Amino acid sequence: MGDVTQDLGRIQKMLENGNYDEARPLLKEYLAATPNDPLAIRFYGNTFAYTGFLGKAKKIWHDGLKKFPENVDLLYNYALAHYLQGNLFYARRYWKKALKFSPEDSEIYFNLGQIARDEGRLKLAINYWRKALQFKPDNVEVMNNIGVAYASMRSFGKASTWYKKAVKTDDNYALAHFNLANALFETGDLEGSQRHAESAAKLDPASHMETATLLTKKIKDKRAGAPTAKAV
Repeated sequence: MGDVTQDLGRIQKMLENGNYDEARPLLKEYLAATPNDPLAIRFYGNTFAYTGFLGKAKKIWHDGLKKFPENVDLLYNYALAHYLQGNLFYARRYWKKALKFSPEDSEIYFNLGQIARDEGRLKLAINYWRKALQFKPDNVEVMNNIGVAYASMRSFGKASTWYKKAVKTDDNYALAHFNLANALFETGDLEGSQRHAESAAKLDPASHMETATLLTKKIKDKRAGAPTAKAV
């Protein structure tokens, strides 16, 4: 092989283009000559993770952590593999380890919030997501998630506040518009509800046209004083 830095850079471009099968043997050869490169170890695991062999990727990252126990990227990927396999206990453990070495990592806080949400611990999830926003204040997905958590607890006023933050940050975020429409319906703001339902349907008709139409019908029924179905 030539210059190792150039070799890894060339391989990285292959990965960026999605050529995982082509990059895998080159990374294997690279690691045979340069076994103590945590970036290459992570890339090698990625070639398996992105081609359907998550278990193999997880083993590669785990072995890498034996050499580099404080490497944030390896810790992150290893935690993510556990999360994708439904092993929330180990996913949380390794993301928390990563957080010790990267305490301002918004993605880690976001993922810890996802775990808490999956466990039904919504208040804890909100705390993690608010922490994520401290380090990445324009993350509309996090804002929307906080809104969904509040809506799940039937705190529709608080949910509306967070959905409004999301659409103010990104007015093209169809899901936040739709969620805001539902929350406003629950708080009795029928005009606002209809406006955001229409926005959601216009921005992403494939995902929201049908449900937005149903919500609009509920709004019309409520205005007319007709009984409506309970919110699900």
